[in-house]
Amino acid sequence: MDKGDKELSSNYRPISNLSNISKAYEKCILDKLDEEVSNVGNNQHGFRKHHSTETALLTLQSIMAEKLENKIPTILYSVDLAAAFDLLRPDNFKKMFENVLTEGLLFAVCDFLVNRTFQVQYGQKTSSKIYLDRGCVQGSVLGPKLFNIYLRDLENIIGNDDVQVVTYADDTCVLVSGKDHNEVISNTNTTINKHVDYLKSLGMVVNVDKTEVMWLGTNRPNGLDSIIMSNHIIKLRESIKALGVTFTSNLDWSNHIKNVINKGKSLMVGFKYLRRYLTEDQFLKTVTNSFYSTVFYGASIWYRNGKKSDTKHIDSMYYCLLRTACRDFKNEISKIELKQRCKRASPNEWVNYLTASRAIKIIRDQHPCFLFCKLVSNYYEEPRHEGKGLFFDTSKSKIGRQSLENRLDIYSKD
Repeated sequence: MDKGDKELSSNYRPISNLSNISKAYEKCILDKLDEEVSNVGNNQHGFRKHHSTETALLTLQSIMAEKLENKIPTILYSVDLAAAFDLLRPDNFKKMFENVLTEGLLFAVCDFLVNRTFQVQYGQKTSSKIYLDRGCVQGSVLGPKLFNIYLRDLENIIGNDDVQVVTYADDTCVLVSGKDHNEVISNTNTTINKHVDYLKSLGMVVNVDKTEVMWLGTNRPNGLDSIIMSNHIIKLRESIKALGVTFTSNLDWSNHIKNVINKGKSLMVGFKYLRRYLTEDQFLKTVTNSFYSTVFYGASIWYRNGKKSDTKHIDSMYYCLLRTACRDFKNEISKIELKQRCKRASPNEWVNYLTASRAIKIIRDQHPCFLFCKLVSNYYEEPRHEGKGLFFDTSKSKIGRQSLENRLDIYSKD
């Protein structure tokens, strides 16, 4: 489901039940596309090797922290697309890639996007067939790759020294800066309208109601409460949700952590009920698969930057789950014994591991480019520990500490 009202059917995307022959055919096309098209832009994090939602979020956080630390007037906006994969146009695709792809592969891609039929089956009833003249169905492994290369020129169209783009598939965040407030507003109006015009030229539909705009920092000019996008007025917000994580204008994580805690409390009710029917080992595996993956999603971005009073609640939930696993309902087992018995990392240990692991992978693989360049300046190797990276923090007192390279004091010489 997309963002929006859960009761509104237009907010749901249908997932197609594809035949095995179609899946095999798509995989063959995908392999050939990987051979012939490697460039999908430096700022695209979706469905690429060494990239993920986490790298996209870390990049966005690092850019925001840098702008805030240096007090650079900046506006962040996020454009929402309606049914993005469904609107890939074969005629545009052919024009864009006739001199890039081999003739056979280009024909296969364009042929895949046209003359498709679908029907819906509910119980014993089946709808009539409906014909599609464009688009890649949801559920196809080919869709993400086609979409990435279809929009690969976006950063060249709108990007410059004052405009930075962070993209994950069809989710795009754009940061627009300037030397003063007036220049930022002017640059933003120009950039966002150029962005929308480019998307429309490709046959994409922009969902104005779900497009979000936010001024970074607390120095927002008096009277600035909206910008104009294609004759639509977009109100400025105090926070923006990007890839499931709530970013505020000053990188405060209290609201996001409160949402995480509420989500965790809802899960706790179900886990306590499940404990009656699962062994201790089964329960702990379920906690790892369901609780950790949900509550700690994006934790390397927000956990160590949250207030101690907020993260304390997460620690409490963690120990409550361990006590539930051990049936220690009277708090008779110490926390140290609980950890040793359950063999589950504490929130702080888990986030330290996630952060360090991600940093090492970025250094090793040299991707994503933005984060790699930032980390390289703070990366050192000691001769006696060949290959073991050491990181240090030089700006703990600044908001720039939220940049990834400034949060790696978990690997310090001390």
